[in-house]
Amino acid sequence: MISKEELRFVEFWKEQRGGSKIKYYLLYSISWGMLIIFFSFFIIMFLGGISIIPIAQDNHKVALIIVVGLVSGWALAVISRSRNEKRYRKILEKVRNSLN
Repeated sequence: MISKEELRFVEFWKEQRGGSKIKYYLLYSISWGMLIIFFSFFIIMFLGGISIIPIAQDNHKVALIIVVGLVSGWALAVISRSRNEKRYRKILEKVRNSLN
């Protein structure tokens, strides 16, 4: 038997799968990356690693935060897509087995 949550996930993931992978990765990499950049920047600023007043010495730190944030965002997008795809296939297999 398939739960309502699984049915909602299948509908959601069918829609997500319909688009191109490049657009998916681009959208979610940027989204996750911006979140990571935002939180990292303010946490590091709060801890005193970056000055509140912009100074030239912090440019390398800010660039590093941006690069790490975008790479982390891409990694999260890849991981989430593969996990969702596995879950989708598992649910479809469950449906096939219940029909037989």
